[in-house]
Amino acid sequence: MKKVSVPLICLAILVMAPVTFAQEGGPCVGDIAKFCSNVKQGEGRMAGCLTQNEAQISTACKMHLAWVKEAVKEAHQACEDDIMMYCVVVHPGEGKVMQCLKANKSNLSSGCQMKLFEAEKEMKEIK
Repeated sequence: MKKVSVPLICLAILVMAPVTFAQEGGPCVGDIAKFCSNVKQGEGRMAGCLTQNEAQISTACKMHLAWVKEAVKEAHQACEDDIMMYCVVVHPGEGKVMQCLKANKSNLSSGCQMKLFEAEKEMKEIK
C-alpha cells in the first residue's frame, strides 16, 4: 500500500480553515502582521510562513502551531486509508486532497469523518 505523506495531510487540513491563524484576537495576529503581512491566505501559505519564522514568533503562536500539527497528525492517522481508497489519483496541492475527501464524505470511515470534523471545528474556534 502506498503511504501518504504527513505534509500532504498537513496542507489539506490547513486549507480547511485558512483564516485560523489570522482571526481577530487570535494567537498569531501580531506575528502575521510582523512576519507574513505580504502572504496571501489560503492553501497553507500562512501556516508555511509562520513555520518558516517559528524561531521568531510569539510563544502563543508557537503553541497554536503545535496544536495544529497535532491535529494534522491525528487526522493523518485517521484518514490515511480513506485517502488511499478515494483520493490516491489526486495530485496534492491547492487543497485538492481535502476537496476529494469532502466529495467522498459519505464514504469516509467514521474515524476519518470524526477527526476531520473535530479538527475543522477546533481550528475555527481558536482565537
